[in-house]
Amino acid sequence: MRRSVIAGASFALASLVALAGVTATYSVAGDASSAPGKPTETAAIPTSVVLITLDTTRADRLGCYGAEDAATPRIDGLALAGTRFDRAVSPAPLTAPAHASVMTGLVPRRHGVRDNALYPLDGEIPVLAELLAAAGYDTAAAVSSAVLDRGLGLERGFRLYDDAVRVGRRSAFNYEERAASQTNDAAFAQLASLEPPFLLWVHYFDPHLPYVPPPPFDTDFAASPYDGEIAFMDREVGRLLDAVRRRAPGALIVVAGDHGESLGEHGEAAHGVFVYQSTQRVPWILAGPGVPRGRVVDRRVGLVDLLPTVLELLDVAPPAGLDGRSLLPFAPPPGARRRRESDYEMESHFPRLAYGWASLRGLVRGSLVLIEAPRPELYDLDADPRELRNLWAERGGRAVVAEMVRSLDRLAENDALAAVVPDEALAERRMRVGSLGYTAGMPGVDGGDGIDPKDGIPLLATLDDARAAVQLGRAAAAVEPLLEVLRRNPSNVPAWLTLAAARLAGGEATAAVTAARRAVTLRPDDDLVRFNLANALSAEAAERPAASDEAREQYEATLRLNPRRADAYLNFAALLARTGELARVRDLLERAERAGVEDPDIWVERAVLELRAGAVDAATVYFERALALNPHDARTREALARIALRRGRHEDARRHLERLLAAAAGNGEEQARIRSLLQQLPDVAAPER
Repeated sequence: MRRSVIAGASFALASLVALAGVTATYSVAGDASSAPGKPTETAAIPTSVVLITLDTTRADRLGCYGAEDAATPRIDGLALAGTRFDRAVSPAPLTAPAHASVMTGLVPRRHGVRDNALYPLDGEIPVLAELLAAAGYDTAAAVSSAVLDRGLGLERGFRLYDDAVRVGRRSAFNYEERAASQTNDAAFAQLASLEPPFLLWVHYFDPHLPYVPPPPFDTDFAASPYDGEIAFMDREVGRLLDAVRRRAPGALIVVAGDHGESLGEHGEAAHGVFVYQSTQRVPWILAGPGVPRGRVVDRRVGLVDLLPTVLELLDVAPPAGLDGRSLLPFAPPPGARRRRESDYEMESHFPRLAYGWASLRGLVRGSLVLIEAPRPELYDLDADPRELRNLWAERGGRAVVAEMVRSLDRLAENDALAAVVPDEALAERRMRVGSLGYTAGMPGVDGGDGIDPKDGIPLLATLDDARAAVQLGRAAAAVEPLLEVLRRNPSNVPAWLTLAAARLAGGEATAAVTAARRAVTLRPDDDLVRFNLANALSAEAAERPAASDEAREQYEATLRLNPRRADAYLNFAALLARTGELARVRDLLERAERAGVEDPDIWVERAVLELRAGAVDAATVYFERALALNPHDARTREALARIALRRGRHEDARRHLERLLAAAAGNGEEQARIRSLLQQLPDVAAPER
C-alpha cells in the first residue's frame, strides 16, 4: 500500500503498459413476436436513438452469432427483434480508430484517427452527435475507457459526456476503465435528464484485458473469463434496454462492436497488431422503427456503413463524401438486382507506431481478404474463415494480391501519417491510454526495424511475460529475455522501459537510468518516457545525489508535455518530501489541481497537508473528493471516520466504520481494530455540531 508522500514514500519506475424520424410500439427487451422480416409500426414522432458499443467483443462469442455456450440472452433477444448483420467488418483493431469510423462514416485514413492516442479527430469532420444535435436531438454519452476520453473529438455534439473512468487503487498498469454496471449508473442519470428525441451513446469496455468478471460470472466462467466478461456485459445491456424501454419505448437501438479479440489465434493474445477476422469481424444489430424483425443480412458490410444507415432510418441527411453507405433496404424487393458488395479497408499502424515493426493494410472484397505485409497474405473467408491457408503463393494468388494492392494504393493516394506536434491534450491521452495496457505509439517512428508483425508477435509475447515477471516480483528473470528482444528489435521502446523497470526492481538504479535514457533518445517528446527516466533518476539519487537535480528536471519536462499526469505530480512530490521541501510539495499539488487533475491519491496528499496545517475542514473536503473517486479506499474512509469521531459527528463516523467493518470480513485482526473505534461512539448519537 502506498504511504503518504508527506511521510517520505519512494516510488519505483512505473511499467509501461489508452429530425425527424419515426417511432413505434416496440419492446427493446427482445420481443420477437412479429413475423420475420416485418418492419415495426411507425408514427410521425421523432425517434430517440440508443447506440451501444461493445469494446473488444468477438462476434462469434455471442449466441446470436452461433456461440453454443454463450450467456448473452439480452443481445440475442435484440437480434431476434431486429436485424443482425452477420459479416460486419471493423476498419481497425483499436478502439479509437474504430469508434471514429462508427461516428463519421469514414475510414481511418480519411478521419485521421490512426491510433488510440496520437491522432485526434479532425475538427472539421462532422460526427453523429453533431448531426443529430443540429436536427433537434438532445445528446448524452457515457464511456467506459480512457481511450474515449474527451479530447479525441468524439465528444463533439454531446450535451453530456461522462468519461469519469478512474476507479480503484492505483496499480502498476493502472487500468483506467470502469465496469458496465458503473457506466450504466452514469447513463441512467443522463437518461433521466434527456428530452426526447435524444441520442444516448453507451460504451462498455469489459471484455478488454484483464478479464476479471464480477460474481457470479467469475465462477460461472472460470474456464473462460473473457466470456464471463461478455456475459456480465450482456446483463448490463439488458438493464440499459429496460431503462430505455421505460423512458422511450419507441427508440431505435443500435448495438455494434468496435473490434474483437485474438485470444491466441495467429499467436496474438489480445488485439491491435493483426487484422485477421478474429479482431475485424464484429457484431452489429439494429432494432426498432423501420427495422425488419428477425432479419439476418449475410452480405459483407462495414462499421463505416453504420452512420449513413442510422441517418437514413431517422430521415436525417448524411454529410457528403462518406466512405460508408446506407444499407437500406435491408431486404431488396423480390426480383431486384442484388447490390454489389463494397470493398472494406482495414489497417493497423499500431505495430509500427508502438514497436517499430511494419504497418499492416487490409482489403476485404467479397469473400477475399488481403493483408498487405512484408510477406503478403490472401485468404478466402468462405472456404477458410479462420485464415489458415495463405493463397498468395498458390496459382493466381500473386495476381489477385497485386490487383488488390493496386486498389489500396489508389484509395490511399496522398495518405500519410501526418507528423503530430505533441500538445497537452495529446500528451494526456498518451498517458491515459498507456494506463490501459496499450503502448501508445509516437509519430516519427517511420520504418523502425521493419519487422513483419508475424515475426514480431513472439517478441511481444516475451515482452508481456517480462512485464508480468516484474509485476510479480521476479524482475531478475525478465532481464535476459528483454535483452534478447532488444538485440532483435532495438526500436522497441516498451522493451527499453520494461528493462528499466526490471533493473530498478532489482536495485540497479544506474542500469535503469541507462535503459530509460535509451528510450528517451527514441521518443524525446513522450511524457511517459520522460516520466520513467525521472523515476529512475529519483531512485539513483540515493547513490548519486547529483541525480536528484536531473530527476527534478525530468519531472518538470514530463509536466510540460503533460500538465495533467497525476503520477508525475505524486512521484515528484515524494522526491521533494524526502528532502523536507513541504512548501514545494504544497505548491506542486496545488499546481495539479489548477491543471484539472482528478485523482484520488492527489486529493489524499492534499488532505494530509491540510491536516498538518490544522485545516481540518479543508482536509475533510479533499478526503471526500478522494473517496468519491475511489469509494473502496479504506485509508481514506478511516481518515474521515477519525475526523468525524474527533468532531463529535457520530453518525458520520458510524457510517464510515460500519462500511470498513463489512469490507474487512474475514480479517479478524482488522475487524477488531475497527470495532475498537466503534466502541468510542456513544450508544445513542449526540446531536452533531
